[in-house]
Amino acid sequence: MSILNNIIFESPENNYGTIKATVHKTGKLGFSSGAEKFMNLKEDLYTKIGFDTENSNKLYLILQENSENAFKISKAGEYYYINLKHIFDSKNIDYKSKSIIYDIKKERENDTIFFILTKREKL
Repeated sequence: MSILNNIIFESPENNYGTIKATVHKTGKLGFSSGAEKFMNLKEDLYTKIGFDTENSNKLYLILQENSENAFKISKAGEYYYINLKHIFDSKNIDYKSKSIIYDIKKERENDTIFFILTKREKL
């Protein structure tokens, strides 16, 4: 029996590249091209934004097609962003003097798909 019988090789077709979101100095949350593909972002989408009350390093996003209690996803050039300046300001998130990057993970609970954005720790 070959050791290769138990190996599943990954395909480069499934590689989205870097899946991240960065808070710009303007207070916009910008998404990488990898995040755009991974999250299937489009201009006609909106997102609900939530903060974890027990872990301030996490943001939660639920994409939806209507604007009810949600933020508009906008596009500038090739990149998507959400204007969250007033939210980051109200949460005292210092995006003007610090580089803030979130890694993105997809989750599902019942029939709801959502994304968890976890702030990267600086080494």
